[in-house]
Amino acid sequence: LVHGAYSDLRVFAGYAGWGPGQLESEIIRGDWVHALARESDVFGSDPATLWRRVLRRQNGTEALLSTMPDDENLN
Repeated sequence: LVHGAYSDLRVFAGYAGWGPGQLESEIIRGDWVHALARESDVFGSDPATLWRRVLRRQNGTEALLSTMPDDENLN
């Protein structure tokens, strides 16, 4: 039983499938944001703002993306 064993635990789970060469093409096109992780990204106490915080410390377009509203129709 692990109930109560952890005070802070964040699990990222999901699935993405790519055809042959698709991921490589997306990376070359710049469709993905590459960012170095900080300890506070992994163990921080505010996961709701994680994406914005990571984008904000990037350069250029990635930093600008951090200012988008949650509902882009409000932009």
